[in-house]
Amino acid sequence: MPKKNQKKQRIQADKDVQTKLPPGVKLVRTFEGHQSYVASLAFDPQGDTLASASGDGTVKLWETRSGELLRTLDGHQKSVSTLAFDSKGSMLASGSSDQNINLWEVSSGKLLRTLEGHKDRLRSLTFDPLGGELASSSDDGTVKLWEAHSGRLLRTLKVHQDSVMSLAFAPHGNALVSGGFDRKVKFWEARSGKLMRTLEGYGIAVFCLAFHPQGDLLASGSSDNSIRLWEADSGRLLRTLEGHTQVSDKIAFSLDGRLLISRSQDQTIRLWNCETWETAAVIPVITMGGWIPALALHPTLPLLAAPSSSLETPENEKGQHIYLWELDYNVLLGERTEESGASHAVHHTTGKIVLLGDHSVGKSALAHRLIHGTFKKQASTHGQQFWVFPALGKRREDRTERLAFLSAGRAEDRGVQQR
Repeated sequence: MPKKNQKKQRIQADKDVQTKLPPGVKLVRTFEGHQSYVASLAFDPQGDTLASASGDGTVKLWETRSGELLRTLDGHQKSVSTLAFDSKGSMLASGSSDQNINLWEVSSGKLLRTLEGHKDRLRSLTFDPLGGELASSSDDGTVKLWEAHSGRLLRTLKVHQDSVMSLAFAPHGNALVSGGFDRKVKFWEARSGKLMRTLEGYGIAVFCLAFHPQGDLLASGSSDNSIRLWEADSGRLLRTLEGHTQVSDKIAFSLDGRLLISRSQDQTIRLWNCETWETAAVIPVITMGGWIPALALHPTLPLLAAPSSSLETPENEKGQHIYLWELDYNVLLGERTEESGASHAVHHTTGKIVLLGDHSVGKSALAHRLIHGTFKKQASTHGQQFWVFPALGKRREDRTERLAFLSAGRAEDRGVQQR
């Protein structure tokens, strides 16, 4: 695509995102440069650098403050699916569909070593809080623990019967939790690899995990569209959060524990008030679809990064740009006083309209006509498509913000989750 058209597309994308943002969320920066979808994001512990992994096989390092591209790391043969910084921010781990883990020196971009041993695509990477060990999980059903500075394999845990989609160390570092396609969440003693407990009850896959900063609460997201909150010490289910209409594939707590952020395949990010567990805001994010669990919270500032696009962006290019939003906690959590000009808390509701039919009967063209008011011939999508329906996304009299989605797909695709 010509650079002139790319610039126009970015300006339109930024305009779309800014006009559709809820109160308390402000777009402050756009990072662009990847040639394919952004699959994973991570801030370094100081928050100075944002790392992004992409389907184009590269990792890019960006200066958070300016948005300047610092360097591009080339070393994987296939798409890069997961990233993690060590506790000092001096080392970055990247995992790929080529089954390998690369360890990079952040300051120079030098490839320190490549870790081999997994037999399928890498799904999750996480360093323990002290930075001494790196845990990795894969579609091969295993979790491996590595000595970070040497790359030596310490142990292999055959933990699940299917893909291990997510890993999380407890903040104190003595427990490692894994979640996978076998519908289970498992707690492991980090040093010995001993199984401590198994959380069951999911009907389908567990996609993501996150500990509350205090370590007493574990959140998990599933392909049943829900987020579950567990008491970490006992494994007791405390609460189930509902609101997403598709897979919840990435979750994270803010550093102060006041917000839980969840990203879903329903093309939204939800911000949850951790005191009331109500939805504080919904941010629309437009990507190619499928499993793109890219989301990162700044470690010290109220900044949220995620890939998104304009509604006008061609389908195969959606999700290449990274947006950085500033979050106003006072507005989102309703903590301003009347004297300071605060607005009351805003509630949100999400709806979905589905067009089902046989292949090549004009569902996408009809959807374009409903969304934009004009007819435009559409290429075959070979699967399910989603559009934000702006005509229905208006505030009700009770101050509830409505967000509606229109989707089109084949009847036999209904209910099938993408992996």
